[in-house]
Parts: sequence; structure tokens; C-alpha cells
Amino acid sequence: MLLSLLLLPLACGDKGDTGEPEANVQLFDENNFRYEGDVSVPSITTVSGQDVTICWDQATSDIQCHDIDPVLDIDNIGLARFPYKTQADVEEGISVNSLLQADIDGYVEHNTNHSDTCVQLSEFSFFGTPIDVPSEYVADGGTYMLMLTVGLEPGINAKVITFLQPSLDSDNTQVDVPASCGLLDFSATLTDLTPLTVPASAPWIVDWSALTHDGIQAPLELSSIDRLMVAFYEGKTPEELQGQFLDLEIIMDRSYTLELPGGTVADLSEATGADGAFTGFDGEGTWLLALFCGRCYNPAPVFLSVVQTEEG
Repeated sequence: MLLSLLLLPLACGDKGDTGEPEANVQLFDENNFRYEGDVSVPSITTVSGQDVTICWDQATSDIQCHDIDPVLDIDNIGLARFPYKTQADVEEGISVNSLLQADIDGYVEHNTNHSDTCVQLSEFSFFGTPIDVPSEYVADGGTYMLMLTVGLEPGINAKVITFLQPSLDSDNTQVDVPASCGLLDFSATLTDLTPLTVPASAPWIVDWSALTHDGIQAPLELSSIDRLMVAFYEGKTPEELQGQFLDLEIIMDRSYTLELPGGTVADLSEATGADGAFTGFDGEGTWLLALFCGRCYNPAPVFLSVVQTEEG
């Protein structure tokens, strides 16, 4: 079996009682945005059962069409095998965030040195343990997906993805990973939701335990949520922001984030940004509140809502 089972943290168990404070900001499905999107992942056919050279110097944009430096930004190259899923199945799973740990039966990786942009498949390992990867990279092995990630945690923060397809009819031993801009065909709606009403002043204790679906209307695994963000867009309306959906994390004027270790409640005063801790929803423009699943392949937030204070 290829590389043993990788326990990718795509789904976690319940966290139990966390001693969380009483919430005064409750998130509901009607507060959530709507997102429709399809993912079309490129596929590169190669020789089967032999060594392959993988280069990523051409991977200059990520799945959200943001520029990346393939030398400086990419920390890890991972290869996952889905033994019982076709490429179309995996694309659908990425689109609706339905891929599970159980769908993968093998994983190898290569940590980059931020200098070279090519590596042999035979140099990949199972978390440092040498593996004869070429002998297991075969035409009838299933679907293989290559992931270029920021950070070293497997499957987390994948910026560039492509399928590799070993074939008995191919003698190609060279993979040039393309840029990922254009993989997403999407539309997002921020104007049809019920705005999230919050107190004008602290405390802001947010509770998302009532959420059942994400923005794609797929069932939501609450334990997959690992980051919260509040962001301010000066002079922008929700209508304008929905047209810049993929850029929401780079065009904000102020943002505050909070890593979530578990549970379904968070205190916004613990979120921090470049100017310190979050202190309130001030300014003329639009505030958004978002919840993210860093372990999900789809980069869209699982929850995103327009914020309005009780004073209007």
C-alpha cells in the first residue's frame, strides 16, 4: 500500500465542554452568504511506475488568482492518492468541501528549501521516512493530486493543485506545475443574506453552534472551523465586495483574526490585527465576519456575513 494512511485532519471530533462564556451574538444559516463555484483542476499525464521530475517555477498564482512567489512562498509539495475516486469526483469534493480523510489512502511530501524549484518523485517521503514512491505511482492506483502549500501541515493552506495521471501509454517524465488562476468558476452573494446584528459596544461573544450549512449549502462540520476574521472595508458596499469575493482577504482596510482551538464560541475582543486588539465596529463602510476551515481544499469561508450594529 502506498505510503501508509495519512491522518489528514479534515474532520475532528467534538470538543466537548470548553467553559465558554455566554454568547450575545448568535450566527444562523440565514446570516450566511451564498457561494456557487466549480473547480476545474488541470491534469498532467506521465509515465507509470517510474521516477518523475516535478517543477513548480511556473506556479506564479494561486487558486484565488493571487500572485505567489514559487521560490519564497511554497513550503511543501504534497502528493495524495484517492484510490476510489475519479478526478471528477475529487473536483466535486473540493467544490462542495466533501472530501474526507477516509478518501485518501496514501500521502508523501517534499519540504522545499526556498531555492530549488524541482524535485524527483523518488525524493518524496512519508514525513521523513524514505519510500519507494515511483514503484507505487502507477496507472491503476487511483487519482493522484499534487498540492503546493504554504506551511508544512499536510493538506493545509494549499495554494496550487494539479492532478498527476500515470499512464502505461505515456513516456513523459517531466511535470511543470501550472499556475492555479482560473481553476475557480464562482459567484458569491452578500446582498440576499440577513445581516448579522451585533451590540454597538463590547462584549461581542459569538456563537456559531446553530449553523448547519456552509456558504455552498453543504452540511457544515462545526469542528472543522479553525479561524475567525472580522474585517473592515472603508467606503465599500456589500454589492461592491461580492464582486471582489476572492480578494476579500487582501483588500481590507483593517482586519482582526483569531485562531480557534475548538468549541463554537469566541470573544471578538481576543481577535488581533496590525493595530492591536479588536475594539469595535467603527468607520464608514462595510464590516464582514467570517469563519474559515483551513483544512478544507476549497478556500472560500464556510461562513461570511455583513455586520450591522444595533444602533444601525
